[in-house]
Amino acid sequence: MIHAARIGFMALAMTLGSVLWVNSAWCADDDITFAPKNFADFGDSVGISGTLTGDGVLFRNNTYSIWCIKDRAECLIASIGQMAGSKNLIGRLDYPYSMPTTKWTAYEVVTGDDPSEWSCFKTTITIERKSQTALWVQEPINQAKPACQNSDTKIHKWTIEDSLGEKRMNRK
Repeated sequence: MIHAARIGFMALAMTLGSVLWVNSAWCADDDITFAPKNFADFGDSVGISGTLTGDGVLFRNNTYSIWCIKDRAECLIASIGQMAGSKNLIGRLDYPYSMPTTKWTAYEVVTGDDPSEWSCFKTTITIERKSQTALWVQEPINQAKPACQNSDTKIHKWTIEDSLGEKRMNRK
């Protein structure tokens, strides 16, 4: 069952679209164009993909897919992205990783990592079902630990939007 669900997730991730991690409002002409924002809600599973936008996003043109499954009490996240400084090249599709769901209602699904005492930040993702939006929050933790001495100390709030390529195509 778990193996079939993971295969189903990967197929869905490839067909639903992607979540891009970006820094700017428009992508360059030589950037890879990822699919536009997508949302799916089947009651016992919810998925969202698109462009993650906001200040401090690590990579300029990456794509993520988030798929949450109620019975498993987890969300699966997979990513792929354009290689930095390269034209028309993408990296390897990363293996999906899991985050436990902490809340599941008719209105929202909340998932977050379970950081260790050595982690320097905590991630929480809230998917709003009615508005078909998502908020990805990354907040610093364990800042007094030596391992976190040079870590980012800002709270980041990113939203999922249409891909940059989709915006570029629609404005022509």
